[in-house]
Amino acid sequence: MTETLLSVIIPAYNCEDLLDETAGSVLSQLPENCELIIVDDGSSDGTAKKLQELEGRHQNLRVCYGDHGGASGARNKGLDLARGEYVAFMDCDDCYREEFLSKSLPLTESGADLYIFGIERVPLKGNNEYWTVKDGVYETAGAFADQYIRTRQLLVYSNCNKFYKRELIEHEGIRFEEGLEFGEDRLFNFAFLKACAKYESSNPCVVTSALIMLRYIQRSEQSMSSRHIPRYFDCIMRLHRKKMNCFLGLAETATPEEKMEFEAGDISREIESAIYRFAEHPEEKEENLPLINQLIFGGPYDINEPVDVLVVLGSRNCGYKAERAFEIGKSNPEMKYIVSGGNIHKDGLKTEAEYMADYLRSCGVAEEQIYLENRARYTKQNLLFTNGIVHELDNEAKIRGDGHSPFRVGIVTAGFHIKRTQLLAAEVGAFEGESVYYFPAYGPTTHIDTWFDIPEGRAVVLQELRKTTVLSKRKDYHIQP
Repeated sequence: MTETLLSVIIPAYNCEDLLDETAGSVLSQLPENCELIIVDDGSSDGTAKKLQELEGRHQNLRVCYGDHGGASGARNKGLDLARGEYVAFMDCDDCYREEFLSKSLPLTESGADLYIFGIERVPLKGNNEYWTVKDGVYETAGAFADQYIRTRQLLVYSNCNKFYKRELIEHEGIRFEEGLEFGEDRLFNFAFLKACAKYESSNPCVVTSALIMLRYIQRSEQSMSSRHIPRYFDCIMRLHRKKMNCFLGLAETATPEEKMEFEAGDISREIESAIYRFAEHPEEKEENLPLINQLIFGGPYDINEPVDVLVVLGSRNCGYKAERAFEIGKSNPEMKYIVSGGNIHKDGLKTEAEYMADYLRSCGVAEEQIYLENRARYTKQNLLFTNGIVHELDNEAKIRGDGHSPFRVGIVTAGFHIKRTQLLAAEVGAFEGESVYYFPAYGPTTHIDTWFDIPEGRAVVLQELRKTTVLSKRKDYHIQP
């Protein structure tokens, strides 16, 4: 064991008025074999003077002064100076809970690579929140990853509720990535967990503790959500990929199904975090919505392509799909319609297929042009059951000698449902040998331009994103359809 047990690192920038409280919360309980390192990140107020005063009164306080480069650069400077067997990080506006160190430092006798503690969040208004973890011991990084994949309850993002074994940080040269708008703490943690796996020993890998480490104090209305972040979509997608690389790569016993659900849930939550910012940051909506819509809706689609038969996939609210189908059919009076769906329409009187057939008849479509598929209960059945009808129509056209080769099939479904429909069609081999074109239909709550503003539409579209992600990952995880 090194002479210094713990190095606590605080980046300080223009926080003169907070230092007595913040640094004091650590220094008042810091043992002689621990050190506090405060890095002045080029402050322009009286921070440097206050640090000089504190440094003169406390032997185990070390201060570093530098130019302004951001919190990540300041933490990296602190790491360069640290001598502790373990390192911890803290922001200059937060405080350690009383007696935290006297209760937590004995835990380090187990020699674990990483210790994770709870956080008390103190909002400007309302009651305090407690983000906690249960007492637990994970012998390997893989066991920790398995538990996180299954629960997402292990407080893995923050740097300020952890003790890290410094030897691993230095072995792998782990540092905070500078110049990022946000997420540098997550990337540091992902890299550290991978290092834990690389250097596993007889000691536990991760220990979680129900102890509350610090008070995370919201001192103003300013937060990440209140400032514009350029290229937010690119940032969250990069963090998503790094997270998947970390936890899916470390997992030992998580099943393929658990991994798929973890991946799908995470990307859905990240997209949801992006769209919640639109109201306050319209510039982010302009920049990120096209990228999000491309991810969810796909396209562009050949919506002007002439087709021989139009397959319309039903849903409980499928009126808008029937309307879209008739709109497409106006340019081809001879076109056939296959309406599919055996569930009861929201009117409670007809099946989905019956409802859409009645609508087409009311628009003047001839009876002999409408084919009713009245059994399918879900999309895969829609595709399988209509596939047979399409092939029959194709064969009849060839016998008559007036068919196109290949037969041209259009599929009408909700815009947000097209990508999953395409995956399912490939999975079941539907419409093989035909030319297939997709025509998006947009419902009142799921239109491509407004879905994110409507709670019902947002819930439906994000749930579909999860389903599509799971389906697209089946081959990656070697799961049979």
